[in-house]
Amino acid sequence: MFEGFANVWTPVLSARDLRDEARRVRVAGEPILLFRDGRGEPLACLDRSPSVPREVLTLQARLPAREALGLVWIFTGRETPAEGPALPAIDPVRPLVVHGETWSAPFARVIEALLDPANLPCTWARNAPEESVLAFHAPGCVELFLPPRTPEKRTLLYCFPESEATTRVLYCATRAPGEGDVTSWITEYFAATDLARERASRAAAIPADEGLTTAPDFLEHLV
Repeated sequence: MFEGFANVWTPVLSARDLRDEARRVRVAGEPILLFRDGRGEPLACLDRSPSVPREVLTLQARLPAREALGLVWIFTGRETPAEGPALPAIDPVRPLVVHGETWSAPFARVIEALLDPANLPCTWARNAPEESVLAFHAPGCVELFLPPRTPEKRTLLYCFPESEATTRVLYCATRAPGEGDVTSWITEYFAATDLARERASRAAAIPADEGLTTAPDFLEHLV
């Protein structure tokens, strides 16, 4: 169960997307049913028998679940761990923008591409900052330190495998003071992820010995 991604906490959905209707997601090949109980708390269970009533599914295949930071998290194991998910320190006054996409690439490829600083346009300038522009938090979170760099601004890409060939990416971001319209996150999202997405999805067609470690190399390969 959850081969290669077992016994970890991972967010799977924006909490706003789980309301009255149940939602289905897939994590590491396992179909998951998400819904809320009478108190509004999120519940999760394995969904291997669509014809079985929800109540029976809950008893037979319940998974630990909780809501935090505007996200619905599940634990990919039967037993509830002593500790909950590791959460970043985010100002609760600044709501988290959440955008989910499925990338047509294996989980490992996606993480590898996201962890290459050369895929971030902010690193291409001659006066680019020397400090680190990203960090990895297991099992599948890549944090980006995008300009303007302020304590209030957080940009996190939570990734989890849907199947052997696809990966779900949840882009989560707060806004820095004075950063303008909330909708500007769309521009920032595509700027931060476009090259990584292309690189991950095309990786199978690119010979491993070519060593595409810089943005110019990668762009030249696509021409």
